[in-house]
Amino acid sequence: MLIGSMPYAKSDLEGVIDTGIIVISHFKNPAREHAARLLYEALTFKRRVLIPLTTYVGAYIIMTRYLRLRRDKVARALLETLSLNSPAFYEDVPKVIIERAIAAASELNLSSWDTYLIELAKELRIPTIYSVDEELARKIRRIKVVNPIPQDVMREYHHYIEERLGLP
Repeated sequence: MLIGSMPYAKSDLEGVIDTGIIVISHFKNPAREHAARLLYEALTFKRRVLIPLTTYVGAYIIMTRYLRLRRDKVARALLETLSLNSPAFYEDVPKVIIERAIAAASELNLSSWDTYLIELAKELRIPTIYSVDEELARKIRRIKVVNPIPQDVMREYHHYIEERLGLP
């Protein structure tokens, strides 16, 4: 069975990438190298990792609204990656997965985006979600949540973001 344009079966997939990885890999910051490495390995098919295209919509919102990066630079960076013809891009957003995600969001008290990734991973039998979301890692057990960025680098990243946004 093919998944989108991916030439392998559901059971061959090792992971799915969350929005935070897309965000961190698309602007200069202390964690960029780690996030970009995972993204590169997925895009070049060195690793069997799914990248939902919807993560790019979320990344644009986070980068422009919350990180206050320039819209034109964000769009250019995201569109450059999206211009690649990679079989890792997952274009489908099946209605049944969205329905399950909304129901699960209510039950688990998680965001509907997080439960979308959980339901997608369950549907496609993907064992891992690559995410920097610590809350997600604490709240789910059935699917492994892995942060590909070392903890010390994540601390640097958070400090960098706090300084950039002028947070105490």
